[in-house]
Amino acid sequence: MSSKTRDYKAEYQRRIQLAKERGLSIAQARGHARKNEAKVSDLKRTGVIDNTRKTTLERFYQAINGIASGKSLSKASKDAHISPTTIKNLDVERHILHRITGKKSWKIQSNAHFPILTKDGKLLKDIPLDRKNASLIGRYWNATRVAYMGDTSALDGFTNLTVFDMNGNTYRLLTSVDDLISIFDQMSDADRDEYERSFASDQRAFRVLNHAA
Repeated sequence: MSSKTRDYKAEYQRRIQLAKERGLSIAQARGHARKNEAKVSDLKRTGVIDNTRKTTLERFYQAINGIASGKSLSKASKDAHISPTTIKNLDVERHILHRITGKKSWKIQSNAHFPILTKDGKLLKDIPLDRKNASLIGRYWNATRVAYMGDTSALDGFTNLTVFDMNGNTYRLLTSVDDLISIFDQMSDADRDEYERSFASDQRAFRVLNHAA
């Protein structure tokens, strides 16, 4: 039996097992749902089941975490199923990877640590962010001030935004102006001062690890 045949069968069994864990039939898992069964694509689209295929950005941050744990760029990219070229292209805006001068090694560094106000109203403090996501959060907090002062449209552009932290965790931001006002009104002066100070930080080290290129 060839290795390709073994790999195919192993992948088939993995998908069948995953289908059982999700409560799907074998027919649904094969992509041939019966007349009385919903298609997997419809279930994913409506959110009944999660889409387990990782996006390119998710694979990018998986690779970044791999590098941070000591893997080489080539090894981390292979494990995350993303090319080194794609990692470098995505990093142009994010500015996470930094080559150590004179060495075939990297350091991984965040751009800033900012608070994040999640869609369900949780205020998370000191979240490490790359340049692109730090910029998004900075713009978000500026928009919250405008919204708090009465411009209810200020947060419209953040409704469907997904923010990634340096670990690849994702966040949806609070865009309900009523909920925002309620949270701001409940904040103490000390809490407000703390989150204002958070935006004064710049280029904090997230995690620095050397690895072979």
